[in-house]
Amino acid sequence: MDAPTFERLYGRRLTLDVCRQCQGIWFDAQELLQMTPGATLQLLAELAVDRGGARQPWTGAPRCPRCARPLVETHDVQRNTRFTYARCPEGHGRFLTFYQFLRAKNLVRPPSDDEMRRLRAHIRQINCANCGAPVDVERNAACAFCHAPLAIVDPEEIRKTIAELAAAAEEKKGVDPALPVSLAMEQLRAARAFAERAGSRRRPSARDLLFGDSSDSVAGFVRLLSRLGKT
Repeated sequence: MDAPTFERLYGRRLTLDVCRQCQGIWFDAQELLQMTPGATLQLLAELAVDRGGARQPWTGAPRCPRCARPLVETHDVQRNTRFTYARCPEGHGRFLTFYQFLRAKNLVRPPSDDEMRRLRAHIRQINCANCGAPVDVERNAACAFCHAPLAIVDPEEIRKTIAELAAAAEEKKGVDPALPVSLAMEQLRAARAFAERAGSRRRPSARDLLFGDSSDSVAGFVRLLSRLGKT
C-alpha cells in the first residue's frame, strides 16, 4: 500500500491510500472532489509508474478501512461518462479502481463496433481492467464478475484532458486561496470606518457588518471559514 501526498483545495494537502496489487484508490470523505487539477495530473503520473508486483483480482466485496462495513456500489456520471465506485455507508470515503478513476476523468471510452470486431478477431480473452477477472471477449462486452464494460484508451482524449488539467493548474497558481477571507476583512474594516465617521456609539460586530441582522449570520460566517479550511 502506497500513501502519496497531493495538493488539495484551499492550500491544504491530502494523502491517498493507493493499492497497486488490487489497483484501487481509497479517498477519505470528500478527497476525490477536493483534488486540484495539478493533483489529478500528479496522481495520473503516479498510476502510470510500473512498480512491479502481480495483480491480485478481487475475492469479494471491499470493506471500509475505517469502520470495516461493506462498501456500497454507487453509480455516477462525469462528462457523460458513467463510472462506478464503492462508498462507505457511514460516509468515511469511497474506493475507486484505477480503471474507474480513469473513467471519472474521461480518459477511457467504450469501444466502437468496428474496434470491438477487430479486438475479437485477434484476442480471445483479456483481464478486466477494473477487477482483474478474465473476460471472454468473444462472448461478452463486459466483465462477468464486476460487470464493468470493456473500454479503450483514447490518445486524443487523453491529450485533451491533460491539456485542460494543465491549463487549470496554471491558472490556479495566480489565485489566492485566502481571497474570500481577505475580502470579508476589508468589508469589516470599511463598515467600521463608516460607522465611526457617522458618529455611531456602538461599533458594529462581524455579525452585523458581514451578514446584517439575520438569524443565520453566524452560521454563514462559519460556513465561509469551513470552506476555506475544510479537511
